Amino acid sequence: MKFLIIRNLLEKEILALSRNKRILLGLILPVLLVPILFHGYNQIKDITARGSEEAISRIYLIGNVPDQVMELIDEDVRFERIVHIDNYEKEIKDKNLDLVLIYNYTEDSHKFQLKYDSGRNAGRRASERIEGYLLDFKASEQLRLLTLAKEDQSVLNPVSLEVQDIAKEEEVLKHTLSNILPLLLTLYALLSIVNFAIELTTAEKELGTLETLFSTPIRKEELVVAKLMACVLFGILSMILSLLVLLILMPRIIDMGTLHVVAEPATIIVLAVTLLPLIVMGAGVSIGVGMFANSYKESGAYITPLVFLFMIPAYIGATPGLELNAFYAILPILNATLLIKSVFIGGISINLLAITLVMNSLFSVLSLTFMFKVFGTERLLFGIGKGTSFKLRRKELKERDLIEVEDIFMSLAIIVILYIYMSTLLTNSFGIVKSTLFIQYTAFAVLPVGIIWYLKASQKKSLGLKRPPIGKVFGGIFLWIAAFSLALIYQILIAPFIPQVPSLIELEAQLHTLSPLTKFFFIAVTPGICEEILFRGFAFRPLEKNFGSKWAIMITSIIFAVVHLDFVRLLPTFLLGLVFGYTAHKTKSLYPSIFLHILNNGFAAFAPVEISVNILNLSVICILSSIIGHKMLEKKGKYRAKFFQRL
Repeated sequence: MKFLIIRNLLEKEILALSRNKRILLGLILPVLLVPILFHGYNQIKDITARGSEEAISRIYLIGNVPDQVMELIDEDVRFERIVHIDNYEKEIKDKNLDLVLIYNYTEDSHKFQLKYDSGRNAGRRASERIEGYLLDFKASEQLRLLTLAKEDQSVLNPVSLEVQDIAKEEEVLKHTLSNILPLLLTLYALLSIVNFAIELTTAEKELGTLETLFSTPIRKEELVVAKLMACVLFGILSMILSLLVLLILMPRIIDMGTLHVVAEPATIIVLAVTLLPLIVMGAGVSIGVGMFANSYKESGAYITPLVFLFMIPAYIGATPGLELNAFYAILPILNATLLIKSVFIGGISINLLAITLVMNSLFSVLSLTFMFKVFGTERLLFGIGKGTSFKLRRKELKERDLIEVEDIFMSLAIIVILYIYMSTLLTNSFGIVKSTLFIQYTAFAVLPVGIIWYLKASQKKSLGLKRPPIGKVFGGIFLWIAAFSLALIYQILIAPFIPQVPSLIELEAQLHTLSPLTKFFFIAVTPGICEEILFRGFAFRPLEKNFGSKWAIMITSIIFAVVHLDFVRLLPTFLLGLVFGYTAHKTKSLYPSIFLHILNNGFAAFAPVEISVNILNLSVICILSSIIGHKMLEKKGKYRAKFFQRL
């Protein structure tokens, strides 16, 4: 893709959206209507409250009501006593009467009975008004009887309960905001882009401008990236405008003196990184769905269920008392709402934050892949037909060397999502060791190989099953030594800031029961084979062909680091991914990266803990190893080891 073309297309899309009356109306209306609606709501609420307070309650009394109660009723101008009624139930149903008070005095006991229609506001209002007077009468009668019996009031109240709220004003404010803002922010992030997506897809199909665009020398990928960026930018703009309006209205809701909790840098950063994947997810799905429709009327049928699909998990996340945990963190949209809620009530877990961002990013990748797939389907793109098939039937596929890059991204997202779900659900049932072995071989090895077979790609070329030059294998070893040295330097530098490196106590306990050979198989061999099949085999080769070796190494290294869900070791894992990817690129083979991965995990697991190292020595080792490794990998000779020749 040419970024200059994408920039020009983006400018064209932004200009088109800026001139669109429907888009401008969609941006301006919230700014104008929200204050009007808010002010109107407050006015109506005040008028309703005043009207309810001043409304007259028509009541009918039966029996010799005590004088104390009668005096209170007669002094209250809100009551209108009806003198005589033949059938009070009929009068209540006919709305001529609001409430009937029936009084009986038997065996030193006062009995009051209220009859009203709870389906009418007037009936409930009359009941609430008169119940207050009856409770006052009850308290005075209790006090009178206690005085006659020469007893203290403690007879009626043997238990004393004192409740003290020690929450600070800021904490109360945060809790209040946690009930409102998470839902608003999540829905704004997801739904603000729907209208823009329709204008960029359905509108252009209806006007027939897509054919004109594709008559110019541009690629579909460049066009769809420009549309995506325009949609995301306008979605962010719409959300910012709406939040500014909400901020202006905040003084009417809360004390602005404590509003600084919302503007804390850490809060803003967490909100930004949480909402961005949602905006991208909403944009990708909306653009893709918008391409299915050939008219605005038809787009409504597709967008309506999509809106509900976005809203339901967001509303569930706004449920009072629901908090983010390991299970909710793997559920998209719901996890974002709960994460934003935890921002305001405090106590954000780094691990849950990482899982939430990874899951929503993976679903964003799925939405983008779906969008690219739609733009690659001519029948949908130009409204030729209603077919929704992406040619996934194996008999319709042709033999190929490598899988398409869209299939790689979609498969990677699905595999990693499946890996996280399986890890969450199976670990408690089968234990960490057994479940990890099953998940690794199933998700990272069997599935990628199965996808390659199903899509009729070459297993040998897709995975890089080729004998590597022995000299370059040793070059990879030296680069691994450099990366491992850097990882140790990193660990030394962060040690003062991290009291204890996170560890899985349960896993360590289970590993102690394993023999050294089994432990080596679990820690080194299994991830070395399975993870390299997925990242440096299945994903690397198609990415290298489409984006070049640098981007392929970078993308697979980032995904490789993120999948481990360990923020402390994120940088060292990323560096190792770079070494594995660079070695796979230079050797044109998967085997060296597998070997290096096994070497790294095995050394990390079995190396003596007592080894004394310092930054100076590690720096010298890192520099020398990187120079030697780079030279050996760049060497043109084709020396091969005998054991590789026999493969």
